[in-house]
Amino acid sequence: MAVEPRDVVQRRELLWQKHRASWKQLIVEHPLRYVFLEVTRRCNLACAYCGSSCTPKSQRDELPVSQWIDIVRQIARDFDSRKIMIAVTGGEPLLKEGVDDLFHELHAQGFGYGMVTNGYFLDVDRARKLVDAGMGSISISMDAPTEINDRLRGKGASQKVARAVEALRTAGFNGKLEIISTITKPVVPLLPQMREHVASLRIPLWRVAPVMPIGRAAARPDLVPDAADVRAILEFVRAGRRDGFTPAPEFSEEGFLGNRFEGCVRPYLCQCRAGITIAGIRSDGRIGACPELGDAFLQGDIRTERLKDVWDTRYQVLRDRSWTRKGKCAECAQYDSCQGGAMHLYPSPDGDLLRCLYWMAKEAK
Repeated sequence: MAVEPRDVVQRRELLWQKHRASWKQLIVEHPLRYVFLEVTRRCNLACAYCGSSCTPKSQRDELPVSQWIDIVRQIARDFDSRKIMIAVTGGEPLLKEGVDDLFHELHAQGFGYGMVTNGYFLDVDRARKLVDAGMGSISISMDAPTEINDRLRGKGASQKVARAVEALRTAGFNGKLEIISTITKPVVPLLPQMREHVASLRIPLWRVAPVMPIGRAAARPDLVPDAADVRAILEFVRAGRRDGFTPAPEFSEEGFLGNRFEGCVRPYLCQCRAGITIAGIRSDGRIGACPELGDAFLQGDIRTERLKDVWDTRYQVLRDRSWTRKGKCAECAQYDSCQGGAMHLYPSPDGDLLRCLYWMAKEAK
């Protein structure tokens, strides 16, 4: 095994020292910078590996758009809206009755905002409405080349993505547009083909992540990448960010990945900021952080509390992560850099980490 030059090791250690110091300061200050608004759990699709187990019918009582608008105004009064990015998510946000009124209110209040969509309802008319409402970022889900994507997500899903992209161009959308791909085991060997497909849509941004073993995916081990698959995905992204071909893939946040991949597969070092700079409101009003975090990490309820009060006084379980130093993590030499990994991979503070990509990639070396 090749030994790294001493100056490379020293530069990397200095970079991590700076990163760890910045992280500690961020925890102390915990400035709110990103808020997820999960406006619905309804989705016209029922993907085989959906982490939220979404279906066409809502599984809970959901806040009406009028209440979401009141929430947005409350957040604008209590925080500086110019410093907060709002991500409107689902389910499928465009199924939410009156959601265009929410988009206009977000723009009126000065928030930068965007949404995650499957693209099914994004025709030219809808795209023009999004442009008129000042939407700045759109992430469209597409997880595989056409045949597999339609088998996993629903017939016609790929065609709808292509139509949505063209509709946005016709409408003059000039904000951030990206494809996000949840990578299942059958897709790992097809990543180069998938990249070419994204390139054919002329999308410059492509974010990938191995499917998480939560939601419906927990019952589909045949779809969840193993250690060799994780290593293959990381190597693919690492090479793809250096070869000059567009899109250059970006790996999503899921904790420390090891020195070979940190700083190479995404434009930042590992940084799960749930509860530190990121808050979230569930479709029924419960307050948490990222939508993927389990119920054990919920902090309050927007129907009876202000987000600012909850943000200022709670989230200790996400700001003091010493509880993650257990099991394999307790013996890991990289713990000070990792800090327990991504919080959405813990079912609860009492539970065990569902997977560690660092160890998986290391074992598959």
